[in-house]
Parts: sequence; C-alpha cells; structure tokens
Amino acid sequence: MPVDRMRQSDRSFAFRPVVEGLRGLAVLIVVLFHCGIPGFSGGFVGVDVFFVLSGYLITGLLVAEIQKTSRLSLLHFYARRVRRLLPASALTLVVTLLIGAVVLAPQELTNAGRAARATALYVSNIFFAVNAADYFAADVKSNPMLHTWSLAVEEQFYLFWPLLILLGLRLWRSQKALLAILSGLTIVSLGTGVWFTADGGTFAFYELPARAWEFGIGGLAVLLPRGRLKVPFGAWLALGWLGIVAILGSAHFIPGDANFPGWIALVPVVGTVAALIAGAEHPSHGIGVVLGSAPAQVLGRLSYSWYLWHWPFLVFSAALLPNISVAGKTAAAAASLLFAGVSYHFVEDPIRFHPSLLKRPALSLYLAVAVTLCSLGAAFLAMWFALRLANEPEMKTITAAIGDIARMPRQQCVSLAQSPEAKTCVFGDASSRTHIVLFGDSHAIQWFNPLQRIAESRGWKLTTMVKSACPAIDIIPPRSGAGAAAICASWRAEALKRIVELRPSIVFTGNATNYLGHENNLANRFSLDELRDGTRRTLETLTAEGLRVAVMRDSPYFTYDVPTCLARSVRHSWYPGGSCETDRSTALSAAVFESEKAGAHGLPNVHFVDLTDRLCQRDVCWTVQGGAVIYRDNNHLTGNFADRLTPALEAELLAILN
Repeated sequence: MPVDRMRQSDRSFAFRPVVEGLRGLAVLIVVLFHCGIPGFSGGFVGVDVFFVLSGYLITGLLVAEIQKTSRLSLLHFYARRVRRLLPASALTLVVTLLIGAVVLAPQELTNAGRAARATALYVSNIFFAVNAADYFAADVKSNPMLHTWSLAVEEQFYLFWPLLILLGLRLWRSQKALLAILSGLTIVSLGTGVWFTADGGTFAFYELPARAWEFGIGGLAVLLPRGRLKVPFGAWLALGWLGIVAILGSAHFIPGDANFPGWIALVPVVGTVAALIAGAEHPSHGIGVVLGSAPAQVLGRLSYSWYLWHWPFLVFSAALLPNISVAGKTAAAAASLLFAGVSYHFVEDPIRFHPSLLKRPALSLYLAVAVTLCSLGAAFLAMWFALRLANEPEMKTITAAIGDIARMPRQQCVSLAQSPEAKTCVFGDASSRTHIVLFGDSHAIQWFNPLQRIAESRGWKLTTMVKSACPAIDIIPPRSGAGAAAICASWRAEALKRIVELRPSIVFTGNATNYLGHENNLANRFSLDELRDGTRRTLETLTAEGLRVAVMRDSPYFTYDVPTCLARSVRHSWYPGGSCETDRSTALSAAVFESEKAGAHGLPNVHFVDLTDRLCQRDVCWTVQGGAVIYRDNNHLTGNFADRLTPALEAELLAILN
C-alpha cells in the first residue's frame, strides 16, 4: 500500500470531528480539575471519557480491518500504537526527570524515578495503586508521573483487546459472538469495579480489571448498526446534548472525595457513548457543531500531548511556588498547552506519520524497544542522582527522618491493610502490675518510642493494639470506603473487648484528628459533631468498666510535607519555604480538641494529655528543634523526636497514676 494511502487509512476512522471534540472536552475538564478551578470537583471523569473513546476507536479500527481484509495484522496494529504513544511519552518522561533533578527534593526525585521506571514498563497504574494503598509510603499526589497511570491502563488494554476481536470475528466468524464476548467482559468488569469501589482501597480506581468495562462500552457502541435505528432527527440532537450534559454534570457534581468509579461512573461513560452515537449519526448538527468547532478540534488534536505535559507543569510550579494560587496553576497549565503544541508538531505527529516507519512497521517495534530503554535509563539515573543528593551531609538528617517511624516491629504488631485482626505485642515487664495499653491509629504508633522507654525504665508492662488509618474513637474518617470502614469497626470492637479483658492501669489513646479541622475535610461532609459523638462512644465503653483513659491531643497537621520542604530549602537558597514553620492556628485545630473534650464531658477517669507546647511556641509550630527533624511527613512525629519527649510524657502518666 502506498505511503499516502497508509497515512489516509491510519487517520480515516480515528479522525472524526465529534471524537476529536470529545477528546478536547475530556482533557479540558481534567486540567481544570487539577488546577482547582471551582465547579470542576469531578473533572477526573475526563479520564473515563478517554477510556470510552479508546474502546470505541480501537474496536472500530480492528473490526473495520477484519471486515475489509478478512485478516488482522497485529504487527501493524502495535506499530501504530507505538508511533502514536511512546515517543511523546518518553520525551515527557525524560524532560520531567531532568527538571525534577534540579527542582525536587531527593525523596521526591526518588519517587519520581521509581514511577518513571514503572511508566517505561507500562505498569505505573500498578505502582500507584500499591503506593497509594501503602499507609507508610510517600504521598503519590505530588509525583510528577502520577497522571501516567491512565496511560498504563490504556496500554494494557491494547495488549489484550485485539485478541478478543480476533476471537470473536476470526475464530467464530460472527459479530454476534464478538458482541457476546464484549458484553460479558463489560458486565464482569463493571461488577468488579462496583465491588472494589464499595470495598475501598485503590484497585477499583487504578487497575484495568475494574476499568475495562469503560473500554467495553465504547467498543459495544461502535458495533451498533448505524443508519438502521429509526430515531427522529430531534431525538438524535437531544441525545447528543444529554450526553454532553452528563459529562459536564459529572465533572461539576461528583465530589472529589467520592468513592469512584463505582456505579456513579456510569453517568459520564453513558454520556460519552450518547454523544458519540448522536454525533456519528448527525455530525453537522447539534453537538457536532460545537465539538467540530476550531477550538474544540485544536484541543482534541493536542489532547494527548497536553495531558502528558500539564501535570508535570503543575507539580513543578507548586514546588517552586508553594503557595501558588488557582490563577497561578491556570497559567502553568496554559504554558503546558503551548509546550504540548511544540511537542505535537515536532515529535508526536512527525514520528506517527514518518514515511519510513509507515513502510516498515517492524521498525516501529524497534523504536518501542529504544524508547523503553531510554526511559528506563533516565529513571535509573534519576534514582541514582537522588541517592547521591540524599547522602550529602546537609541532607542526611532529613533523609533519616523520612523513614523514622518508630521502633515497633510493624509486621508483628500493627494491623495493616484489609485485616480486622487486633494484633497485640507486649513490651517491658510482662508481669508488672502497672500496665499501659497503647490504642489507636498511626498517631498512637508515633508515641510508642517514649512509652517503651518509660515501661522499660520503670518496670511497667506495655501492650500495643494499633491499626493504621483506624482511630480508637468510633468515627468513619473522610474518604473511607464502606469496606474499609467496616474493617475498622470490626478491629475497634475486638480491640475494645480485649482491652476490657486486660484491665490495664491506663488506656493510652492516640488518634489522627487535627486534619479533621482542615477546611477541605469539613467541606467534604464531615461534622465535628461526629467526632464528639464517636469520641464519647469509645470512652463510655472504657470508663464503664472502671478503666482510666489518657487521651493524647493530636500533633500538628501541616498542609505540606515537612521533610520535602526542609530538603528543598537546603537545595535552594531562594526557596520561599524558609524554615518551613507554620502558624499554630493552621496546624492545630482548637475546634477539634474542644470536640474531643466535649465527647468526654462528665465521664470519670478521662485525662487529656497535651504536649503541643513542646511542638509549638506562641503562634508558631516548629519543624526542627535542637537539630532534630520533628516530622517524618506532614503530620507524624519522627521516632527520634518522640524519644525526646519521654520526660514530659512520663510526668503526665505518673500524675494520672497517682
């Protein structure tokens, strides 16, 4: 086939004005969401629109090829995917790591390098699913490669989807068989997504088995017999506009903390299908006019490149300007659009339609190997450079703080992930009559070091009963899925039962609560009345049995990662973070502490322990004290600094015991 005809064939099905316009709409709402533009709290549904479009386009291309030639060339298919996706992605990855090596803190660069390695191997969705689920892992939200998770899902989809098409059309030689296969897969995947969304965790959001139904619905849409549906012209126009309303309505009304995808993802997915079908029937009317307009077509044409570049631009702008406004983020996103245009015209499009690559598809596979090795090399170089930075003398204390959780053997003593088991560990003198039980979440764990030292020096018995992300108080933390909440409730009930049986001298509770006073969480439908009532339910259970309870006031909550801020300040003298201290009123919520005390009002043997004067003075909360880094992230004390608070904590416990 001549090169010109190959180029035309490669564009023919994939290029439809309505599809291009929907691409533009999808990337726009994603970018507006990431910029924090009001009214786009659910802009992440733009990714779902992309998934539907991919299912629609790829299914259409594959079916058309088989129907036209009675065969399917997997070599040509994968060659097209390589030329379309990998060069632009590799360029973004390498440039992002180069800029990150200058801008980011060592730990940030390490995480970016690890994510880039996963991106090069097309498994970054798995990388982020695992790290987002790991309570003790670094926060993934500031990783400049985070957005590549959706590209990994698409690349995994491209691996198996052609085989399904072949199975339906070549082996069984029936479009009905193909419809049955795609329908069955779509239903199973939708059920998987709904189940895991309700269960909590990250699988439903990041993993292909829970997302394949979105591609499947797009594929089923292209198999509908066009022109045979007897639908009035006005109804087609209405269907198209309803589809656009469903997409934009989802972007506006779905809250950022919604359990997603789940059933609610059907709204933007079905809306996309409606817009596709209506637009295909009447491309020059209704939504076709808007989606076919010049601005929508330009955004659609640049959608892939803009999606690649916008997130690194936003991450780096936030790193350079920690207090960047929404307007500043919007400016950064606009700059990334200009960069995307350059990338598209000089990298993406020329390689995609390069005559030599079109003539010899095997060359595209060699290109895939080359760009993959290049991306892997850049990732390993970034991690190597980050390790060098982290081991520089002025960085060592900060680097050590990041992993300084507590001396507690977490594997044996901390109930993690999906386990409701109330694990217990005993320290100190197991036969002592003075018995302390440490009860709560990771903010109880952070007090283990001083409690262990006190127990050992005084000959007391210390028992731990802790579970990450599960507070001792009877509340459902914001953004907890139903499954995770049920597991926490089971763990808490079992732990309370065991504590009552143990009848310790003091039940020492530690809970992450300060963040609940942050405006984002109050806006996300969490009421401090829930905190008050949940605190009371737990304390009533304990005090009704005559037990003494020491309630630790929560440690300050920073709106940024403290070690990252300190490391950036060390690397860059101009960094505006300075000493990384913050206002006491911002880091400590007086309303939260008052709600906890209100929950204990009138109950006997409840004592509140407040050591915040050791962490904050007057109006400022410190991040470094006496050369020691106080926090390992934005809210947990380092084990080393917690050790320094042993004398103060010991005095409080002695006062309670006496």
